[in-house]
Amino acid sequence: MAKRNAVSLLLTRDANSTEVYLVERNPKLRFFGGYFAFPGGTLDGEEEAVDIKNASRVPKENLEYLVTAAREIFEETGVLLTANNSPIPKERADDYRKKLLAGEINFSEILKREGRDIDAADFHPICDIITPEFSPVRYNTQFYWVQIPEGQSPEIWPGELVSGEFFEAEEALNLWEKGDMLIVPPMIMMLKELIGRSVKTFIKPVRELANSYVRGTIHQVYFTPGVQMITLKTRTLPPATHTNCYLVGESELYIVDPAPSLLREQERLWQYLDNQLAEGRSFKGILLTHHHSDHIGALRECQYRYDLPIWVHEKTAEKLPNFEFEGHLQHGDELDLGQSPDGQPGWKLKVYHTPGHAEGHLAFQENRYGAVIAGDMISTVSTIVISPPGGHMATYLRSLELLESVTSGTLYPSHGPALREGKEVVRYYIKHRQEREQKLLNALSEQPQTTSALVKKVYDDVDKRIWPLAKHSLRAGLIKLIEEDKCQQEGDKYKLA
Repeated sequence: MAKRNAVSLLLTRDANSTEVYLVERNPKLRFFGGYFAFPGGTLDGEEEAVDIKNASRVPKENLEYLVTAAREIFEETGVLLTANNSPIPKERADDYRKKLLAGEINFSEILKREGRDIDAADFHPICDIITPEFSPVRYNTQFYWVQIPEGQSPEIWPGELVSGEFFEAEEALNLWEKGDMLIVPPMIMMLKELIGRSVKTFIKPVRELANSYVRGTIHQVYFTPGVQMITLKTRTLPPATHTNCYLVGESELYIVDPAPSLLREQERLWQYLDNQLAEGRSFKGILLTHHHSDHIGALRECQYRYDLPIWVHEKTAEKLPNFEFEGHLQHGDELDLGQSPDGQPGWKLKVYHTPGHAEGHLAFQENRYGAVIAGDMISTVSTIVISPPGGHMATYLRSLELLESVTSGTLYPSHGPALREGKEVVRYYIKHRQEREQKLLNALSEQPQTTSALVKKVYDDVDKRIWPLAKHSLRAGLIKLIEEDKCQQEGDKYKLA
């Protein structure tokens, strides 16, 4: 997958400041809508030719990042970062900004009219972070620290951004932990490193952490306080290539679905879990959403390595006779998580029995932020395969309806990225299944047809290479229609009832 190049700026008022400027992205944006982040943007590949003072301080291939950074900051905040940092009259600056946003003038023309250059010395590199390979859209982002020139102050005009504010790192994280503020995951990591430090002194540890990602260390990914997403390569069904393992809790953690069977991926998981122990956390046990191989590849080793009990639904236990289980989880059970990240008592992880994809399938919801670990009820990279006899379409749809009724926060699937609008995602899945069923009904006729003939009609909108997998869900759909007396089976063929 091709990566898009991007730049992100940590803005401060001065060199010793512990406050950073965060901007709130418009909730309507598809990518991290409603989240707070550092200002910045993507390179368009045809960046304007702009004179850069002290260009020798920066690798030649990085100069266009500085041009993008200066242009994006002016567009988003009205702050003009140039070698001559004396402010231009606000009325004239606002006029330039309006015309730039409207595409009526180029950034280079603004600099030319004002007799200004970009100064590479103003941009202090922090680190480079590449979005993990499991992400549907990947970014190679360069992060820089920049001081806002004296006499200027950022101002947000509603559009892609809706607000901006200076925050102490600890203040922003406290708001995040209370559920009052959404923050883009890489910023969580940086804000944590900034607590108790000035921007000058935090660069080194952040750069070391970013460099460890290049060496294969698992990225720290939080969308919800107390829920860590660990995405690992597994032998799973395409188009998915990875399965998400989760850590739930603050000081005492549950491990949900230790997934990888690949030794290299297991070693990455052990390194991440060992780091949790080194930071003073402990593990309470292992929870399984269900028994499928791409969810339990590291289960045995994880159990023995950390001497942990395993809890599953009794139907899952029946599928895994060679494992020892601490006990069985039932619909409505609640597991104690201790105090929530913001210190609230009564933090629980509720258990939901959600069969249909697998008889013993479980979903989990923590009650502080409403986050749902949905397992294979939902995938955000494809649809879920329902494969009889263990999979049952009517049951799966009822489980989706249950999930829709309880979901109020971020939804965490086993495959693909987490999505903030969890309830909307589940509704979409229900609607999609209903539309697929109607398409199957339209394809059936009084003339009996094989599943091979039907899959070409019902799944004509997907890659042909997916058809062998689609046949499983097609058969599940046919069984549902037979149970409802809408379809009849004759040998290996099917027709309208």
